[in-house]
Amino acid sequence: MGTAELICGAVAVLGKPNVGKSTFMNTVLGQKIAIVSPRPQTTRAAMAGIYQDDASQIVFYDTPGIHQPHNKLSQTMIHVVEEVIDGSDAALFLVDAKEGITSEDQLVAEWLQKYKKPVLCALNKTDLVPAGRVQELSGKLKEEYGQWLLFRVSAKTGHGVNEVLAQLKRFLPKQEPLFPEDEITDKTMREIASELVREQCFLQIKQEVPYGVAVVIDKYEEREEPNPILIQATIYVEKDSQKGILIGAQGKQLKALGTAARLEIEKLLDRKVFLELWVKVLKNWRKDEDILKRLGYIVSKKSKHEK
Repeated sequence: MGTAELICGAVAVLGKPNVGKSTFMNTVLGQKIAIVSPRPQTTRAAMAGIYQDDASQIVFYDTPGIHQPHNKLSQTMIHVVEEVIDGSDAALFLVDAKEGITSEDQLVAEWLQKYKKPVLCALNKTDLVPAGRVQELSGKLKEEYGQWLLFRVSAKTGHGVNEVLAQLKRFLPKQEPLFPEDEITDKTMREIASELVREQCFLQIKQEVPYGVAVVIDKYEEREEPNPILIQATIYVEKDSQKGILIGAQGKQLKALGTAARLEIEKLLDRKVFLELWVKVLKNWRKDEDILKRLGYIVSKKSKHEK
């Protein structure tokens, strides 16, 4: 089949924080590229996950959870979502079966009411609630958002995911591929390594500390095997107290973070990695637009949701 006959398009994966967007994308791709944690607002930037088969290329964009912004960083995250929606050919709206329809879901739905392209609604985490509850929620979703096709899925187990893929293929246009055949994401390994370090902060550190963390890769050096890939990274925090928590007594916490992150990076690369981490304080970085730009959270034109 010629590339012009390929079913191809971009799909915005949308939903409130912690609804399972990153898990859905990783399941579709059959491997982990997006970081996942049980904490809301783990995802800060859009990441493309490129699903490909003989007849199609579907570019899923994992997005930050839609929420009411409360600082410069969260305003930037909402702006990222706006840009993804504007550039997509279809949208996938995930709703959490464990929590039901919330005010945050209503906020996402309000965004999508103005969207002129196809929308699929997927009730996620259906494996975690009784069948009767799934049936009840499905009825409510059809009542609220009956204009959109509804699917019942479990992003974690993969249940229902193939049905979503099949429907998207019916919606998406035929056109030239958006990415080369062998690519699986638009992110570099340097960027993914940074995210995998940040993921461990969310998984291992309690309370609010991970929300004040940013990770910058200072050096990423590929060497000929059997030499390991060298990665040096700085974890930035907003307060001295956060720095102490991340390092831990005798550096034990930082060592645990580094070991877990290194193993995840090695799994993805199928290569040995030598990972060095430092922790530095960058006061109130989430509120400073210039610092956000320097850290890669680029703030462009003012968002319409910005106060």
